[in-house]
Amino acid sequence: MNLRVYKESFSEHQVYRYRITDEADRTLYLAEPTGFFLPNPTREITLLGPDREPVGRVEPPDPSRWPWGGEYTVVLEGRETPLAVVTEQWELVDMLLLRLPRYRFQWEGASYIARGSRFGEQFYKIFPYTPETEGEAESAGADTGTVDVAELDMARLEEVAENEEHRWGEPVGLIQRPSRGPHYQVEVGASPLQEATILLGVLVILADLHLQDREEGGLTVV
Repeated sequence: MNLRVYKESFSEHQVYRYRITDEADRTLYLAEPTGFFLPNPTREITLLGPDREPVGRVEPPDPSRWPWGGEYTVVLEGRETPLAVVTEQWELVDMLLLRLPRYRFQWEGASYIARGSRFGEQFYKIFPYTPETEGEAESAGADTGTVDVAELDMARLEEVAENEEHRWGEPVGLIQRPSRGPHYQVEVGASPLQEATILLGVLVILADLHLQDREEGGLTVV
């Protein structure tokens, strides 16, 4: 499955609409971060069909002093049960390594985690998730000794991050930033995630909004 995401902007730093398409560039969904334009801005996102018919919304976490992290609930129009809950995770080491937050979610009874990087064409990798796998990844630096984060030894932190990456195994999905064409491209192999088009689109949008807010002077939401 190949999914594409395009951004429409008022200016370089303020996106007002995302267009999610299939690999033939047929529009599947439109997503508008409508919460940014409220008197008290939030990260609420309105989801629309190709003809602007209501499809659903993304409900952001409750307001907090810490502007990142928390649970985003994807709710489809006319359904009481959420389609999915996307949990944004953020730790000090992610900031030191200039990494984006991690995103955890479930689809068809299976759990996944998306791990990203601010730099390069490769934006996020999506892995199957279990608490056991996460525990192994967190201990990936044990073979190379203890890293003292307080000393900001970036070379050692990068080494630990690389070891962590191997512990997660092979990704089941990739989110890339192509040099030409769409702003983002999602590729998923043989996996139930092939049917999760709206959820994967939301995942890309949440990561992009975080990147704008953190690095490009976007609105700070409290």
